[in-house]
Amino acid sequence: MITFSHVNYRYEDTHEAWVLHGIDLCIQKGAYVLLCGGSGSGKSTLGYLLNGLIPHFFGGKIEGAVSVLGQDIRDSTIADLFLKVGLVFQNADAQLFNSTVENEIAFGLESLGRSAQEIERQVERTAGALGIVHLLDRSPATLSGGEKRLVTIASVLCLNPPVIILDEPLAHLDWDSAKRIRKVLCELHRQGTTLLVIEQHIGALIRDVTQCLVLDHGRVMFNGAVDAAWPVLMELHLVPRYPLKEKKKDREKQPLLQLREVSHEMDGRPVLQQVSFEVRKGEILAIVGRNGSGKTTLIKHFNGLLRPSEGDLYFMGKRIRRIAPPEMAARIALSFQNPNDQFFKNRVEDELRAGLIQTRGEADAWLKELCGRFHLLELLDASPYRLSEGQKKRVAVASMLVMKPKILVLDEPTLGQDGRFLEALAGLLLSLKESGFTVVIVTHDLDFAFAAADRWVVVYGGRVVGEGPPSELAEDETLIQMGALDTNAWMPRGGAPDAGA
Repeated sequence: MITFSHVNYRYEDTHEAWVLHGIDLCIQKGAYVLLCGGSGSGKSTLGYLLNGLIPHFFGGKIEGAVSVLGQDIRDSTIADLFLKVGLVFQNADAQLFNSTVENEIAFGLESLGRSAQEIERQVERTAGALGIVHLLDRSPATLSGGEKRLVTIASVLCLNPPVIILDEPLAHLDWDSAKRIRKVLCELHRQGTTLLVIEQHIGALIRDVTQCLVLDHGRVMFNGAVDAAWPVLMELHLVPRYPLKEKKKDREKQPLLQLREVSHEMDGRPVLQQVSFEVRKGEILAIVGRNGSGKTTLIKHFNGLLRPSEGDLYFMGKRIRRIAPPEMAARIALSFQNPNDQFFKNRVEDELRAGLIQTRGEADAWLKELCGRFHLLELLDASPYRLSEGQKKRVAVASMLVMKPKILVLDEPTLGQDGRFLEALAGLLLSLKESGFTVVIVTHDLDFAFAAADRWVVVYGGRVVGEGPPSELAEDETLIQMGALDTNAWMPRGGAPDAGA
């Protein structure tokens, strides 16, 4: 079905080492393959080879041969491979361009000249399987990150290609949507579809797949059965082992940011409803909840990017609506869910230095420390736009932290990150807390939220439905029954795979 023979590849306009080198592997028809590896290990690049984006779009230099369904990719155009290989990009925004979700899902079928009846039937079937029928009339631009992810997956699945590549399909997804995606993929596998899933949430998918591939610095480190893969995954820290938090009772901390009865409407639709809580000085607070619950909309109020329809926010006792967003940015720094929305410089070092406000000596020392912790020293001369999605996320977070804000807000900081970086990030946040920083995390990764945060705020349907220590909320039957949390699906990264799960 798919073969790589002595494949080396590097991107155009670069004299760096090969992104992929010495790749020899075979994927049989109907296989369900999990491809994992550290950030920047070449996983997405390998996927781009299979649908012709490499070499026909990205260019670059390729050696060796890649064959898909008996065709050499260099002799096949992207259009030739369109019906054979479906690719779901890691960055959902790069794949969405239609006015409504329904049009987005139907676009591929329309371009193939399918009948209106067939298109309608396929759209409804696919949207139903992914639980997004209620989104069909919405504009993709108004959706949450997780909802966008489900739409991009639907737009590829409805074409029913024999080979499907999904790059980080569980990114942005809550526990309920992730379970739904796993169920759909397992059904496709039973029907004979060949699946290649690139994913950092290893613990969630390794129970389902038939083959595991591990890349490290562009080389295949492991190719084999799932049972034999786990020691390799642990050795490479692709499954995180989080640092233990000290079990000490914190004294009551003073409020730094207060939300009082905050409501917000978007296109006449209520997104937030009478939200009240506080962010306390020197704590790590995690805001958790399902896709579309209003979490990202909520944190955009923190620094004035959005204004409440009703209610108010107070930072250090002052109303935020009276302070301009540029003035708030250095006090409450927000790292966006999509790092591409945050970049405006052509070099990583320039991006990081843009927010420095310390004197030169202090700034250089702080920048060097951050680059070391975020593994960015080798990327300083690179363009942030040419990095892997995981590397982009690290640059985006570091560019906010470099300002030493009063509150650092991280929207989905674990997306696209390997286990080694997650360990480092959890340790960094805990050390920042010890240094007096205040951190707010928005995340679906409850494993990470449990390891890093002192307190959770649970958002459901635009309202705060739970607030308190993670250990208490995780066992709150009321939250579980309403669907605001799912303790059966949380902690998807850690622990060895259980064949009976």
